[in-house]
Amino acid sequence: MRQARKFICSTISLMALSSLLITATDQQARSKDSTRLGEASRSGIKIDEMVKEMLAARETQTQIQLLTKTYGSFSVEQAYQIQAALTKGLSKKLGSVAGYKVAFASKAAQEQFGVDEPAGAPLFRLQRLPSGSKLPASAIMELTLETEIAFTIGKRLDRTIENIEELKSYVKWVHTAFDIGDNLFVSGQEKPTPQDIIASGVGAHFHVLGPASAPSEVDVDALTLKLARNGTTVAESAATNVMGSPWNSLLWLANHVVKLGGALEPGDVVISGTAAPAYKVKGEKMKGDYEGDCGALGKVTLTIY
Repeated sequence: MRQARKFICSTISLMALSSLLITATDQQARSKDSTRLGEASRSGIKIDEMVKEMLAARETQTQIQLLTKTYGSFSVEQAYQIQAALTKGLSKKLGSVAGYKVAFASKAAQEQFGVDEPAGAPLFRLQRLPSGSKLPASAIMELTLETEIAFTIGKRLDRTIENIEELKSYVKWVHTAFDIGDNLFVSGQEKPTPQDIIASGVGAHFHVLGPASAPSEVDVDALTLKLARNGTTVAESAATNVMGSPWNSLLWLANHVVKLGGALEPGDVVISGTAAPAYKVKGEKMKGDYEGDCGALGKVTLTIY
C-alpha cells in the first residue's frame, strides 16, 4: 500500500511538473511577439501613445506633427517596434497583412535621408485595388504616387536568401503597380527623419496591380517606369535605378522580413520602390486620370476624383 501511495504521489508530482513546464513554454511562445515592444517600453518610448495618435489621424484624415518632434528621438530598431504595434492596430480595420512595400530604394533617396539601406512596411488586404479603380480624393490627405514593379510571391519564403537566382524560384508573378502613399505628417515644416517614416509605415496607403506576367517572360531590368497624369508624363526612371535592379529590392525586403521573425506567404505582394521623384500633391490637384506604364510589363490605371 505504501509503495502504491509513493508511486501515485510521484506520478502526481511529475504531472504537476510537466504542467508547469508546458505552461511556461506556452507563456514564452505567447510573449515572443511582444518582447521587442516590451524592450521599447522599458527604454521609455511611448509606443501606445504614438500608435493611438497615428490610428486617430488615419481615421479622421488629419495630419499630425512628426513623432520625433512630439515624443523625442528613437532609433531605427525602435522605429520598427513602433511599426509592429501600428500594424496590429491597422489590421483590425484593413485586414491581414498582404505584402510589403520598400522605401529608400534608390541611392539618391538613401543619401537624402542619411541611411545606408532601404526600409520596409506592411501592405494590408483591403488596401489592394484592381487596375482601373476610382478612388475619392477624400480618402487621401496628401498624395504620394509612384509607378513601381511589384512581385507576387508563389511559395512561402521563411529563410535567408543568398542571391537573385534563388529568389526567383519563390516569385509567381511580376506586375506594373501603383504605390499610392499618403503623408501622415504635416508638410512644409521639418523634414521627417527615417525613424518617423519607418514608424508610420513608410506612407503605405493603397496599391494597384496591373496584369500579371511570369518572371521568365519579361526582363524587369530593361524596363522604364513611367507615370502620367491626364496624359502628361510627370515621372520617369529606369528600373535599374532601383538598387541596380528591382530584384535586389525584393531580395532585401525578403531577408528583412525574415530577420524580423516573419515570412513572405503565397499571394503576398512586394512593391519594390522607384528612383523617380514621387508625384506629390494635395487637395484638388490630386484629382485626375493616372497611368503607370512599364512597357513590355504592361500598364496600370487609376482615377482619383
